[in-house]
Amino acid sequence: MSDALRDAPVRPGAWERRTLQSWDPLQVLALVLLGAAAGAAVVLTGPSDGVHMRFTRSEGFLVWLVTICVQTAFWSVVTLPLWREVIDLHRDTAPSRRLMVLPFLITAALAVLILSRLGTERPDSPLWAHHPKMAFLTLFAAVGVGLPALHAIALVQDRVRRHSPDKLTQADLRVAVVARDYIKRYLGIAGAVIGLAVLAAGALRRAVLLFDPEGDILRPAPAEAVLLYGAFFTALLLVVYVPAHLTLQRLCVDLREFHFPVAGMPAPTTSEFKEWMDGRARLDTLTQAKVSPLQQLQSSLFILTPLLSGVLAAFLPKVI
Repeated sequence: MSDALRDAPVRPGAWERRTLQSWDPLQVLALVLLGAAAGAAVVLTGPSDGVHMRFTRSEGFLVWLVTICVQTAFWSVVTLPLWREVIDLHRDTAPSRRLMVLPFLITAALAVLILSRLGTERPDSPLWAHHPKMAFLTLFAAVGVGLPALHAIALVQDRVRRHSPDKLTQADLRVAVVARDYIKRYLGIAGAVIGLAVLAAGALRRAVLLFDPEGDILRPAPAEAVLLYGAFFTALLLVVYVPAHLTLQRLCVDLREFHFPVAGMPAPTTSEFKEWMDGRARLDTLTQAKVSPLQQLQSSLFILTPLLSGVLAAFLPKVI
C-alpha cells in the first residue's frame, strides 16, 4: 500500500456526521405513512378481473400486503440519509476502485435472476400482474438500501485497514471508535432489509397456498427455497461483515499495543504496572477491542436476521 493511500486524510465531517441519527420524529412518521401508502398502491394497482380480484381479497394476501408496506415504509425512512452517508464516506475516504466490483456483480446477478423469473406465470394467474411489481421492489430494495449499506461497511473497512501499527495517531483512535458504530448501524440496516424481504417471500408463499391449496392455478415456491433465500443473504452479510470486524479488531489491538506495548511492561511489583494495566484497559473499553458476550450476541442477531426470517417464513403456513 502506498504512503499516500495509507495516509489519506479523513475529514472530520465524514466521521462525525450522523445523518441516520438525526431524524426528526414527525418527518419519520410522515415518511413511514408515505412509504406504506406507496407500497400498498404498487401492490393493489392491477387488473380488476375475477381471479386477480379474488386473490387480492384472500386471507393470505392481506398478510403479504402488510409485509410489503412495512418494507416500503422502512425504505422511505432510511434510503435518503443512508445514501448521503455513503456518498460522504466514499468522497472523504478515497477508497480503492476494487470496492465497486462486488456491488456491480450483485446488482447484475439480481437483474438476471429477476428477468429470468418474468413471464413464468400465465396471464390467467393472479401473480401474473404482480411479478413486474415484485421485480421493481426487489431491485429498489437492493440498489436503494441493501447494497449501499453493505458498501458502506466495505468503505469503513477500507479506511480502517490503512493504518500502520508503528505510525498510529490520534486520528486512528477516532476512526476506531467511530468505525464500530458505523459498522453496527449499517449491518443492522442491511439485515433488516434482507430479513423483511425474506419474510415477504414467505408471506407470498403462504398467500398462494391459502388461495390455491391444490396447486391448480399457482405453484407455490417450496419451503426450502425460502430457507435458501435467507441462507444466501446471511452468507452475503457474513462475507462483508466478518472481514470488516476482523480489520477493526486488529486496529484496536494495534492501538493498545502502540500506546501500552507488552515489550514496555513494567515490573509487576512497581507502581507503574498498575498504570500500565489501567491504560490498556481504558483503551480496550474505548475501542471495544474485547467484545462482550452481549455485544457479540447483538452482532450475531443482526447477521442471522435473514436466516431466522427464512426459517420463520418457511414454517409460516404451518403455524398460522
